[in-house]
Amino acid sequence: MFLIILIFLIAIISLFTMMMFRAWEIETSRIERPDSSKQIVPELSFRYIEKIILYLVKHILQSIVLMLVKTWFIVITKTKKWTKKNLPKIAKFFKKKSKDLEKQRDSFVRRAIIESKTKIKRIKEKVRKEHE
Repeated sequence: MFLIILIFLIAIISLFTMMMFRAWEIETSRIERPDSSKQIVPELSFRYIEKIILYLVKHILQSIVLMLVKTWFIVITKTKKWTKKNLPKIAKFFKKKSKDLEKQRDSFVRRAIIESKTKIKRIKEKVRKEHE
């Protein structure tokens, strides 16, 4: 208890000393006063704000899409598992068909779509591992 009181008194004394020193600096004008002409908040360009908003919208949309895709894949994997077990003829009918992707210019939207596809593949693999 004595140690806590001692630390408290030392803290109060050092605080009082710092305040007295600061008051002395202000009285004797030994401190530089900030210029009012300096800009505290930097200027933000419209392009910079646009990039920030695009980034936020991209992540919000991706999270919504990923939640929907996760539930969709859960339903699909459970349905496939059930059809393979109970209806094998129908399961053969719905096999995957390969398709070629067109080469396009990598724009912001295209990169976001590619990024979403990779995240969707990861979620699909997780769901497949969890439900098999």
